[in-house]
Amino acid sequence: MALLGACALALGVATAASGAPSRSSYRVQRLCGSPRPGAAACLGMKLLAASLTPADLHADAARQAKEAAAGERPAVTYESPFPGYLTPQSLHEAYALPTETTASSTQTIAVVDAYDDPTAEADLGVFDAQFGLPPCTSANGCFRKINENGQTSPLPPEEGGWAGEISIDVQMAHAICQNCHVLLVEANTEEFSDLGAAVNAAANAGATEISNSYAGPEQSSYSAYNASYYDHPGVVLTAASGDCGYLNKTCRWLAAANFPADSQDVVAVGGTKLVLASQETWKSTVWKEGGSGCSAVFAAPLWQSAVANFSATGCGGGRSVADVAAIADPSTGVDVYDSTPEVSGAPTGWGVWGGTSVASPIVAAEFALAGGSHGVDYPAATLYPHIGDAGALYDVVSGSNGSCGGATSCQAVVGYDGPTGVGSPIGLSAFAAGEVPASISRPVVSGIAEKGQVLSLTRGEWSNNPTSISDQWERCNTSGESCAAIAGATGEAYTLAAVDIGSTIRVQETASNASGFGPPAVSTPTATVVSNVPKIGAITPAAGITGSSVTINGTALGGASKVRFGPLAASFTVLSNTQVEATVPNGARAGKISVSTPVGVAKSAGSFTPTLSVTGFSPSSGPPGELVAIKGIGFTPSSTVSFDGVPATGVSYVSAKKLTAVVPAGAGTGAVTVTNTAAPAGQVSSASSYTPT
Repeated sequence: MALLGACALALGVATAASGAPSRSSYRVQRLCGSPRPGAAACLGMKLLAASLTPADLHADAARQAKEAAAGERPAVTYESPFPGYLTPQSLHEAYALPTETTASSTQTIAVVDAYDDPTAEADLGVFDAQFGLPPCTSANGCFRKINENGQTSPLPPEEGGWAGEISIDVQMAHAICQNCHVLLVEANTEEFSDLGAAVNAAANAGATEISNSYAGPEQSSYSAYNASYYDHPGVVLTAASGDCGYLNKTCRWLAAANFPADSQDVVAVGGTKLVLASQETWKSTVWKEGGSGCSAVFAAPLWQSAVANFSATGCGGGRSVADVAAIADPSTGVDVYDSTPEVSGAPTGWGVWGGTSVASPIVAAEFALAGGSHGVDYPAATLYPHIGDAGALYDVVSGSNGSCGGATSCQAVVGYDGPTGVGSPIGLSAFAAGEVPASISRPVVSGIAEKGQVLSLTRGEWSNNPTSISDQWERCNTSGESCAAIAGATGEAYTLAAVDIGSTIRVQETASNASGFGPPAVSTPTATVVSNVPKIGAITPAAGITGSSVTINGTALGGASKVRFGPLAASFTVLSNTQVEATVPNGARAGKISVSTPVGVAKSAGSFTPTLSVTGFSPSSGPPGELVAIKGIGFTPSSTVSFDGVPATGVSYVSAKKLTAVVPAGAGTGAVTVTNTAAPAGQVSSASSYTPT
């Protein structure tokens, strides 16, 4: 397969500007060093003439510094682009793109970078003039620059390497979408906390696409960065996959997928080598240093894991980087103009640049040409239904970026693969949501969030007549974020296990029809899953007369089979998994309450205290006229007594814990009852019966 161009370009070796590298005489220099933990590196790369020595670079840096110290703008090294490399026109031809659309005039492409590039707007002006692009300036409202707080000042300090990165990002965004607005957001440092703040500032400033041409090896703690900074539903966030090959094996970086490209909330952009194969035919292969890999932090979203050959990546349930790809190989790189010197010394002015730094703003600008996200929360999902459509995607099927044991996470194949994702878009149809199913209502999860309990799923409603609906249960943190697929849990019910304790559970549902998969819908997360061993918390009230109601609060109480007040069994009703209502049994004394379930017994920390109770009497039988001593709690001088409902005679108050009463004639076998009209008011009975003889 081939990318189609409108006309031929001479991409053979050409005579370069004086001192400019030809393809047989260059080396590659990275703009940024290795990232520290918690920070990112920019991913730009540039060609340098192999003949340039460290002494040459030092002399160039000294000259630039001397001119700057004299208040002059340092003279650039190369005043003309290098012939034979990729221009805005050749990019449009290779990818069959319009230069602008009606929809793109409403789009704002933000590029997020660290530090300040003081010449960003001026350099863009030189670039535009060279290639006949419409001016994009602050004066005409096309170009804006803000800091990570969304303000025009103060701007962060200047840094030459990141300034080169900014030139790549700004110029590629404008080269692809020439009537889009361009917003440069400069973070204070390369720390993810600052870069993330800049992403939020871009979203708050109305950016419809946000390009991120930086990366760092993922760490588990980065899920918090993702939740705070990179989850912007409805905004297209592109992120460069990296420039160190599969799992960063060509650099001295940690062997891991790169963040933020590993986030399921972004469009991860891999790299290709782009050449003109014949007079009007372009060809892309995997760039050997483009980043890819399986995430150990983020789960693959269903729109990715549902791809027919996804299992061949070897990622299991993990997110695979990348989603899509574009030109990144500096040996077939793009012309960029950058006049801000690097501290270490390097040629300025025109140069040839590469890295997935080039690919990320290109894809962001392609989305902008197509009109943005079209209301899709996570727009990477719109690319996957177009797999196999040669009119929408160029399927990169050759090349690799490392060794991964035969998996497709480092090897190009037909369909999806790690280095290039779904391929390179041709035209704009790959960015159209089309008539794929759209969620009308969320799926709903019901059941008790407790180990051993069964959760059930009620599927959501979908438009556009889905022919299949698939469900994936996911385990999330207590906030319902950082969710990971639960292996094998794809049915309409899920039994909670010990591993789920402390997590919340949700379902992600995906529907498809002949047009492909629609963006997924997710249920509201459950409450945090608790152990099925019962626990008792508060008792309300903690005191009362026998026969009154007490609410027992706790966890895992839904399976209650017995409730006791001390040794006495009580009648009860299960209100929920966290509440049981019990009746204080006759004869109750002060003591702890216990609740029994099939997996254990819970006891209250504090005691329940009866305020009025008949705890016993003696003798337990006798003829009418017998004097009976009644023991209990809460008796008053006005207390009355009855035997089987017949009022007793000769009731005497001895103390709050003792009464005496004469058994009346006509009493049958039954409980001894004490009635208080004064506090503690009420009527209570004995647990056992008195038997007249």
